[in-house]
Amino acid sequence: MKRFFDKRDGKTYAYHRKSGTRITAPFGTAGFIAELDRIEKAWSAKGETRKGTFGHLVEQYRASPEFLRLKPVTKRDYERVMTNLAAMKDVPLRSFDRAVVTDLRNKAFRKHKRRHANYVVQVLSRMFNIGIGLGLVQSNPAENVEKVRKATGEANRNRPWTSAERDAVLEAAPIQLKAPLALMRYLGVRLGDVRGMPNGAYRDGMISFRTGKGDVDVTVPCPAPLAEILDQRLPHETHLFCSSSGVPWTEGGFHASLRKLLSKLKVAGKIQEGLTPHGLRHSVATDLRELGKTEREIADILGQRTTFAVPTYSRTADMKRSNARSMEDLYGPAKPRSLPSNVSGNAVWESDPPSSNQG
Repeated sequence: MKRFFDKRDGKTYAYHRKSGTRITAPFGTAGFIAELDRIEKAWSAKGETRKGTFGHLVEQYRASPEFLRLKPVTKRDYERVMTNLAAMKDVPLRSFDRAVVTDLRNKAFRKHKRRHANYVVQVLSRMFNIGIGLGLVQSNPAENVEKVRKATGEANRNRPWTSAERDAVLEAAPIQLKAPLALMRYLGVRLGDVRGMPNGAYRDGMISFRTGKGDVDVTVPCPAPLAEILDQRLPHETHLFCSSSGVPWTEGGFHASLRKLLSKLKVAGKIQEGLTPHGLRHSVATDLRELGKTEREIADILGQRTTFAVPTYSRTADMKRSNARSMEDLYGPAKPRSLPSNVSGNAVWESDPPSSNQG
């Protein structure tokens, strides 16, 4: 309990600390002790969760290293999801299946729209994975529940940059801005990881760092165009990148400098609206998808622990190049042949498709 002295009436009041409930019996009396005990038992009973229930899974997830090590902003988003699902506290875990999770997603979409609906699926998936590890459940009912896609024609929040836009921005950017942008442009690294990246992250032709979101180790060869830019970066004692004033970039400072640059390039007609630093991450994912890389391969490059977000990153991929390679694997190299004058087209396969008994 806690005690509070009110100067207005000169009296001291006692409260149950956890619930904030005022204790009305005189302090120190048997009635006071009995009332405090009753409030404490009621509070404890309210907070109890039975094993095998969704509430118990939420408690276990909140106490897990995977949740405790999330960034504050991500943790806040996850907490919002768990708060909105609090009414399911006493539902047995065995009642959860794909249909239940899909229904929860749909209800979240109707009430909070697409982003929160997808967070519901993501948070549930992570909680049930923890539950599997703890032996609370045997499978993850959220694992194969699809995310809610954007409606046709709906603008992308972080659209991929075109190749021309990427080239134009890097060409016009001063080196203090160009170097961190290049790391995002070539490897799809998040801005938060770029700003906090230590000097030792770039060494011996490799880029190695641990992501702030998801706590994933990433080690990739540094592409030659990126290495050329990084070798020109402004020096700093501890950080890989710094502003023109010689201090590590702040988020606000980086965005302000980038906005000025993008505004000039838009006026000059070299870029279009909608460019964001995170859009470069989508650009890299899109390029990799168009090259035919798997979701797991893309997730490894981007530093994603799971492949859950990869379809979102690469949703605008043009699969012509990848499809052409797949057709070549299936039918062999395409050989141009003459077409009738009234037919237009490119290279075609001269041989017939393999029969079904060829596999």
